[in-house]
Amino acid sequence: MKILFSDMDGTLIDHNMSISDQNIKKMKELREQGHLIALCTGRNLMETRQITDYIDFPFDYLVLNNGGHILNKNYETLFEKKIDKKIGIDILKHTTSYPGMWSFFCDGNVNYGYKDGITINHGSVDKEVIDIDFIDAFKEADHFQIIAFNQDDEGVEDAKVCFDYIQQQYGDYVEAYFNTHYVDVVPSGCSKGTGVLKLLELISETVDEVYAIGDSYNDLSMLEVANYGYTFYHAHDDIKNATPYHVDYVYEVIEDMLGGRK
Repeated sequence: MKILFSDMDGTLIDHNMSISDQNIKKMKELREQGHLIALCTGRNLMETRQITDYIDFPFDYLVLNNGGHILNKNYETLFEKKIDKKIGIDILKHTTSYPGMWSFFCDGNVNYGYKDGITINHGSVDKEVIDIDFIDAFKEADHFQIIAFNQDDEGVEDAKVCFDYIQQQYGDYVEAYFNTHYVDVVPSGCSKGTGVLKLLELISETVDEVYAIGDSYNDLSMLEVANYGYTFYHAHDDIKNATPYHVDYVYEVIEDMLGGRK
């Protein structure tokens, strides 16, 4: 049996949150032939279900929060790590102090975003503005599954300052990952690579070959632990140089898995 670990944003889905018919077709074919698919993403469950609940998305497992939360296809949790309350609060106090900086947190119950006095429900499809005090909300959270932040102008200057602060103050307790211009913060010891290894440890199926595809820096750990790591010809040179196989589309990886392309 083989398993495909695939990143979502920029890999399976585009900026319009749509997926090509050919990718869907090949994913279904892969599962019909007895193989497995795991979606491996920095998204939390609420954000992931904005896609999986509305698109006929074939998958067997979810590796979310950059490896911090693993679920089966019935959305039953198999593994979860959390960010400590006090650490999460201090990180969010820091990121919300920067004008023009979006800050996000998900505790498993709510998924809120904030910038310059405006709070949005990041767990909803339309990201509507809500009458909630973001600072009060994160102070009331028992823990955090994931924290994220990015500059509204897609720059990285202030985001890098926040990233460095987190590394210096809490590097032993959390992991921070840059993904283009935004940063994900997850519990210590979590990455997409550890998520892949943890899922392989948890599932009862015997997996002979592991394939993975992604397009960004937070995908590298996943691509490194796979037997066959893929990225795109259009990916950044750093990603291509660290990844042995290059394709134009995800379905080409599946064709390799099924022996139909090479």
